[in-house]
Amino acid sequence: MKAVFSARWSLPCMLAGAVVLAGASSFEDVAQARTQQASGDKKQVWSVTTCMAMIGDDPYGARDYALDWQHHGGGRDARHCHALALLEAGDEDQSARELDELAHQTAPKGDVPPPALRATLEDEAAEAWLAAGVPGKAQASADFGLLAQPHNQSLQIARARSVLAQNRADLAEQELTALIAHQPGAMPEAYVLLAEAERKMGRLDLAMQHVAHALAVAPDSAAALLERGIIRERKGDATGAQQDWQKVLDLSPDSHEADMARQDLAVMAADPDSP
Repeated sequence: MKAVFSARWSLPCMLAGAVVLAGASSFEDVAQARTQQASGDKKQVWSVTTCMAMIGDDPYGARDYALDWQHHGGGRDARHCHALALLEAGDEDQSARELDELAHQTAPKGDVPPPALRATLEDEAAEAWLAAGVPGKAQASADFGLLAQPHNQSLQIARARSVLAQNRADLAEQELTALIAHQPGAMPEAYVLLAEAERKMGRLDLAMQHVAHALAVAPDSAAALLERGIIRERKGDATGAQQDWQKVLDLSPDSHEADMARQDLAVMAADPDSP
């Protein structure tokens, strides 16, 4: 059976990081912003946290808010919000380009983004490039971000994902093994990706050990359950694989992992004896 696995950050996780950098926002701020937009209130007070908070349920409204903010002198924060709104609205390619531009941007007065922000922007750019199906550019974004923060775990994971997407399981395994050797408490996603790389290289026992570690830390991880199902199927445990994939559907029915689980279940149902 041919199964495809791709663990993608959810936008809410990305936005949580962006909003934490900027400060908390309230639902009242968002409601006020929408009212001001609708009424054309020229006294509107622009806020990055308000803009970011709009993205999840109204990406087009957030996009328009950010564009209007830019027309009223908004700078990096307005462009950042605009880029993330584009990503949520499905324009991954343009979102990635804007995020890369922001990370590389040098203002006339030499106002380069501080290292933490540059790393965040390139982490988001890598995610957008991966969503757009351009892993080579995702790797370039991750590499540039790592120049700003060499030990940024999220960027190291983004780089590993981009390498895996370019069919370099050997390199991904090498880098992820080094990551968890230095940081045994690494994010569960690092262990899931390492398991994927090992599985692609035929090292099923090692892959099972690493995905089991991820599930011990995050038992409801759809990505880990999907990967364990694939490994179980490869090892001849069709029942275990079906159970894992069904749990993915139960826990996260609208996710990318659920789409992959449905695909795998359908292939197994059509040809139960397929390897």
